[in-house]
Amino acid sequence: MVEQTAALAARLSRRLKKRKWTISTAESCTGGLIASILTDMSGASRWFNQGWIVYSNESKTQQLGVDESYFLEGNVGTVSHEVAIGLARGARYKSNSDVSIGITGIAGPTGASENKEVGRVHVAIIAKDYFLVRRMDFGDNDRLDNKKSFASFALGLALEALDKVDSKDSETKKISKKKDITIPSKEIDISSLDSLSKEWEGKLSWKSNKKTVVQDISKIDLASSTDWNQETD
Repeated sequence: MVEQTAALAARLSRRLKKRKWTISTAESCTGGLIASILTDMSGASRWFNQGWIVYSNESKTQQLGVDESYFLEGNVGTVSHEVAIGLARGARYKSNSDVSIGITGIAGPTGASENKEVGRVHVAIIAKDYFLVRRMDFGDNDRLDNKKSFASFALGLALEALDKVDSKDSETKKISKKKDITIPSKEIDISSLDSLSKEWEGKLSWKSNKKTVVQDISKIDLASSTDWNQETD
């Protein structure tokens, strides 16, 4: 696991350096492990910008602007897509990095609920305006093992997100060479997305005139989502 995680981190660093991009992290359940893994590499200051360990719900709201209503009884809760993307969005917004990682989960042995077992993690990656959020369940393992698995999963998802950004950039260049096309997009509120979906994917709508991260993330232009498309087809 250690070697695999280190290899993922090395690949991610090379991808960031090639693009001359920077990355920031917002961690809850991993407690800074992702930032530690990334900064274990010499020269990380060229591409690692900033990291937050926001363990309490209050710190998530105060430091990164995650909507406090998510934590109210009966709402989505701390371990959710909404909080993960809120963390990533806050880190991206506050640090002005090109890429950000937001992660929240249940490392155990306590913290499980009726609908969320130990070993569940939600990771959100934002690369420029593209976002990818995914849930994974690793099971009731040792707390440290879960934290390591969560970190490895996050790094792998970051690489996947960059692959998709590369692919989208390539397609955009092909289209632009043929003819000038403007493809209309539809903005939808984040509350319209299905919290139970395993994955969200799309494009953020940036609003620089807004004062808070909560307001900035209020609208999302949904590019694609496997579960969403299945529901609307």
